Amino acid sequence: MAELNALALHQKSAILHCAYQIIASADGGVDELRDGEVIEYLLTQLQLTGIYAWDAAIRLSPHDCFLHIAGLSEPEKESFKALMLDISQLGGNASLRRVCAESIFVLCHI
Repeated sequence: MAELNALALHQKSAILHCAYQIIASADGGVDELRDGEVIEYLLTQLQLTGIYAWDAAIRLSPHDCFLHIAGLSEPEKESFKALMLDISQLGGNASLRRVCAESIFVLCHI
């Protein structure tokens, strides 16, 4: 996932927003106790610090975020896909989160 570390902030924010969509769609929202580990994992993988990056990302337009992800290079898309599949296994309903992740892949043309 080294490719994701070099992305621009707006692209990293788009990744965070997609992760938010997966969690919120599968579990009806984000629960800080249940999902705190997932959020910290994402921030670490993207080399972002502080919860502010997460808070800002969840306020972005989903459509714009999907377009940002669709514009990534193929290796970056593969890293994005691997990261989203990783987080689908952390906390919450893993099988439904995976289905939500696969829906995100379609929306992002992956």
